[in-house]
Amino acid sequence: NFLDKTSLPLCVPGELESQSLVFSKQTTVWASPANPGAAELACELASAFRGLTVSNVADVGSSASAHPSMALRGLDRPGKATHMLLYLNQNTWLEDDGERLAEHVKQAREDKLKIVMAHENDPALGGCQFSRFFETTPQELIAGGLYTDLAKSCFPGRHRKVSLVLLAKSLGA
Repeated sequence: NFLDKTSLPLCVPGELESQSLVFSKQTTVWASPANPGAAELACELASAFRGLTVSNVADVGSSASAHPSMALRGLDRPGKATHMLLYLNQNTWLEDDGERLAEHVKQAREDKLKIVMAHENDPALGGCQFSRFFETTPQELIAGGLYTDLAKSCFPGRHRKVSLVLLAKSLGA
């Protein structure tokens, strides 16, 4: 009997927020140290979904910058990362970090590492219009089909959880 209730919980079958997702097999996402905010988002995902680990091994000075594959191959866990998280916000692809990130993305693609893209929409976290990336992304990556796969949008507030669920599904949850 609900006569004395002022509100009732509403659950829509199959809605993303009500799904309890886990990674059935070990999944490690690599966040490039040249991708501002990527490590933070990866850690947010790992704390929300069991079975996801994060590797954000830092560049080892100029040797990793000169040889980006060293940064990818020197991951701080056995084997290789299963995915690379490419976090797209207003600081992505800028200056020296942008050049290093482009090298990391090229190496990840050569190594057949699945790249999952997250597009930040929260202005407080550097959110911007996606069209910006067609101006700032190196043309070589655009021409190579980097944006053929859709980036998952990361929205603020009550929509953040749904954004994280969609990213987790892209990572294999």
